[in-house]
Amino acid sequence: MLIDLLDDAGLPGHAFLLPGSNMPVRLARLGCSATLVRFPPGWERAERGHYLAGEEFVLLAGELRVSGITYVRGQHGWLPAGTLRHSCAAPHGALAFTAFAGQATWVRSDRDEPDGPAQRTPLESVVIPRGGLPLTPHSALLDTPIPLGRTAEVITVPTWTWERSALIPEGRVLVRWTP
Repeated sequence: MLIDLLDDAGLPGHAFLLPGSNMPVRLARLGCSATLVRFPPGWERAERGHYLAGEEFVLLAGELRVSGITYVRGQHGWLPAGTLRHSCAAPHGALAFTAFAGQATWVRSDRDEPDGPAQRTPLESVVIPRGGLPLTPHSALLDTPIPLGRTAEVITVPTWTWERSALIPEGRVLVRWTP
């Protein structure tokens, strides 16, 4: 598993306090735009706001709540740039693969209701049409091995292994091209 490859017991990386959160998360850089984030049990961010870039993530372990939507292991989330976030929490802790479509700049907001779309996709069970399922402007879910033409970040489902490659392995994969 991706968790094992990065030494889950010690999770390399550094502690980082997300804006408006109550305790630091652990960050480990994976590649150009990818990060592994360990949310400790009891983590929450009550502060409302949004990022100036879209964010996608895959929950690898635990449960993460973002603006009233609960994400569990194996679910992919996409929040476009400017989508208001409120009441984010990981009550029992969580581990997520995350990537932003640009600079991850947080902007506080006093608004009360989410204003943008949020997408939640169960990667193991969603039906993939021929040619793949686009999930974000930079990623797609594929079932058939195809040449990519350029290097991309690839997460193999359901083993949750991560690699940078121009070749797609057999099976279901989430492919993310770096912006």
